[in-house]
Amino acid sequence: MPRAAPVLPALGLAALCLAAAPPALAGETPCWVDKGAVVVSAALGDIAGDFLFDLSAPKSILHVDRAQMNGIETPTQAATLTLAGERIPASFAVASLDDRSLGLPTTINGLIGVDVLAGYVIDLRLAPCRLALWRRRAPPMGPAQTLPVAWAAGVPTIAASISDGRTALEGRFAIDTGSGGVRVAAGAARLSRAPMGIDAASRQQPPARLSALGLGGDVIRNTAAGLASDAPAGVLGDIGDDVWARYALRLDLRAGRLQLAQPATRPSGRRRARSAGS
Repeated sequence: MPRAAPVLPALGLAALCLAAAPPALAGETPCWVDKGAVVVSAALGDIAGDFLFDLSAPKSILHVDRAQMNGIETPTQAATLTLAGERIPASFAVASLDDRSLGLPTTINGLIGVDVLAGYVIDLRLAPCRLALWRRRAPPMGPAQTLPVAWAAGVPTIAASISDGRTALEGRFAIDTGSGGVRVAAGAARLSRAPMGIDAASRQQPPARLSALGLGGDVIRNTAAGLASDAPAGVLGDIGDDVWARYALRLDLRAGRLQLAQPATRPSGRRRARSAGS
């Protein structure tokens, strides 16, 4: 049986465990990381500008303020999403993104979630930040470890383990490109001795530390972490960009796998992406 969680000056864990076609050309576009969140230039119809890019978001969102500026009063907006040189038929929910965009130094027009990317292989590296989309099989990316992907609550997840130094938990984690650190379901963890005014669920400034994160064949020490009050059933948490910055990611949603390579490994044969408004 799992042991009860101790009270630690970091993040304490509760006792809860949870015939090949030729490669298609890919579009590629620069991106950047603002306070832990990946941001990319894109366009939804004639709404062009900066969008959050979050693979742990099951539904893409058009920020309600931008929708109102464009005279959109419907709860959804269907249009062509232009991203990394690709033109993707998409439907965005209209909702507030104030909780995701406050404090960012750019105006956020919306959030691109995993729902509009189901037909693509996604390449992402964070240093320097580049995003590429492949319509079909992508070229080899060199030596990489491959992790099976399973869908849970509408998002792709991978198996990982976390430890506070005394208690270890294993479970499914979403691939979070919209947060800085690891976010652990609030029902499975707690902050110990947190100062007044600290936001335990901050995506931009995770207030705690995990002793270790086990990811594939890697053990990552002293990882920034916080709580996730919105973690759905069956998901132990999210793994954020402080971790993903160590790798070049390739997420193949159709094949159900995530490949993690060293950032220096880069597939060739990409074409330069068109601008968001082209």
